[in-house]
Amino acid sequence: MNAKELAQFRKMLIELKRKLTDSIGHLHNDALKTAGETVDELSDVPAEHMAERGSDTFARDLMIRILQDSDAELCDINLALEKIEGGTYGLCENCSGEIPRKRLKALPFARLCIACKQEEERQG
Repeated sequence: MNAKELAQFRKMLIELKRKLTDSIGHLHNDALKTAGETVDELSDVPAEHMAERGSDTFARDLMIRILQDSDAELCDINLALEKIEGGTYGLCENCSGEIPRKRLKALPFARLCIACKQEEERQG
């Protein structure tokens, strides 16, 4: 991969990182706010509204799962940036073959080539 391509991927990754960091910050604040409201208000909730509380709990749990997934994606982005600096960006972590540019453009923090990713998914 040439220097120009690496610079483009670095720029893409930095922009993704910025957007993801902003989203994580907003989600984190919303999750904390919702959790605080739930704890403060739980004793005042009539029994007939417990179903609504169940929905709120589900929404909060979903938000926490999204935060966990976002944190994992942020780690992958940081790793991809480190690989650019280390000269190993675009190489499959499994077979050491090149990850196609088309895949990297779609998922710039891809760690595996398509064949290795498919094998990983087959194995569960």
